[in-house]
Amino acid sequence: MSDDELLGGSRDNGGTAELISRYMKLVFAAARRYSRGADYEELVSDGMQALLCAISCYDKEKGSFAAFAQTCIANRLKNTVDRSAKRAARLADADEIKDMEDRSPSPEELVIAQENTEEFRRGMETELTQMERRCLEGVIMGLSYAEIAEKTGEDRKSVDNAIARARAKLRRRFPQT
Repeated sequence: MSDDELLGGSRDNGGTAELISRYMKLVFAAARRYSRGADYEELVSDGMQALLCAISCYDKEKGSFAAFAQTCIANRLKNTVDRSAKRAARLADADEIKDMEDRSPSPEELVIAQENTEEFRRGMETELTQMERRCLEGVIMGLSYAEIAEKTGEDRKSVDNAIARARAKLRRRFPQT
C-alpha cells in the first residue's frame, strides 16, 4: 500500500502503525544528525511525536507525505536542540552563580548595621532642628532641593542652608573612622 492509501481512511485500521514502521528509520537518522546538540533519546521521542503529528495533520493536496513528514520531524528536532541549548546555558549560569562568593552580610554585621542606623537616627533627633531633619530626610529620599523646598514651604536657599548645617552637625557627632 502507498502512503496515501494508508493515510486515506485506513488510519484507524493499522495504517498509522504501518506508517510509523516505514518512517521510523527517518526519525532515527534525523535524531543522529541532531544529536550533537541534544540528548539522542529525547530527539527520538520528539521525532516520533512529530511523525504522529504529521500523520494526523497531513493534507495530500500540499505535497507528498514523505516530504511533509521529513519537514515536521526536522523542525521539531531543531526546536528540541534549541531548547536543549537554552537549558544548558541556564544551567551554566546557575553554576556560575553557585561559584560566586557570598557577599551577604553576616548576622553580626546586620546587627551592627542596625545599631549604627539607630544611633544615627537618635543623633538626628537630638542634634538637628525639625527643619534640618525634614530637609535631610528629603535628601535621603532622593528629592531635589527644589522639591524639598516645595514640600516644606521654605525657599530653596533656606533648604540649602539647613542641609549644610545638618551635615556639619552630623559630621561632628559621627566623624569618619
